[in-house]
Amino acid sequence: MTDPHYPELTTTDSLASLLCQKLGEIDTKLRVVTYRESIQNPSVAPDDQSVLFQYSHWNVTFQNSERSIYLTCATDRRLFTCHCSEYEIPQAQVKTTHLEEVAHLFRLWVLEQIDSADLAIARVIGSVQVFPPLAAHKVVNAQWDKYHDHLADGHLDLFDFYQVAKVTPELRQLFPFTSMWFFCFSRCTHYPFTRDCPHVRPKQSFINHEVIPGYYEVFLRERYLGEGPAERAAQIVVQYLPRNCGPAQLCTETFFNDLSEPH
Repeated sequence: MTDPHYPELTTTDSLASLLCQKLGEIDTKLRVVTYRESIQNPSVAPDDQSVLFQYSHWNVTFQNSERSIYLTCATDRRLFTCHCSEYEIPQAQVKTTHLEEVAHLFRLWVLEQIDSADLAIARVIGSVQVFPPLAAHKVVNAQWDKYHDHLADGHLDLFDFYQVAKVTPELRQLFPFTSMWFFCFSRCTHYPFTRDCPHVRPKQSFINHEVIPGYYEVFLRERYLGEGPAERAAQIVVQYLPRNCGPAQLCTETFFNDLSEPH
């Protein structure tokens, strides 16, 4: 059955086909695959010589080695929403009812690498919302502040360690997050996070499996590193941080190595 808001989208590949038509000829190679195909085949990935064009019936992603646009279709009306990112960090959002404007946005954002501030004054791309520039240290600080209230109620039994970690300079510069019952550290500010820093969990009694208050075990992935009170656990984490571990970078793990290498 045809959706009244999108009468032109009659089959799964309609959105992709129509956008390819609107794009016309481009200098860069366009590799068009379904999301399922890209998941099943790890070799399907963006690179410097081409643009990866992934699609389903209602969603599309344009992606090269640095930038991407993720397009969604509203269900209650005709509206295409385009999420524009650079190094997987959201930079702007564009809304339009015309596929021609989506195609034009693709050329501006992905191919021509227009600055996000210039999107606001660009013509024929719909309604534009440009996000304020982010600073890595502010993102890190906000995350540490967030976890004060999140952990203070004691439901994860991590608050004692958190209080020590936040005043430990080597740890305070990293991006904190929790995963299940672990307190973790990342060298980048956005998911997916780096996985090369130790993580901490409350130690449980072997007898009754109850948490031992204020006592923690430290791991690096599956490797056990040691245990002790909050102060000792923080020392162990610092001891096993990656060499030359500096402040968290404003990026995801995907781009961390490229952005952290000295130029």
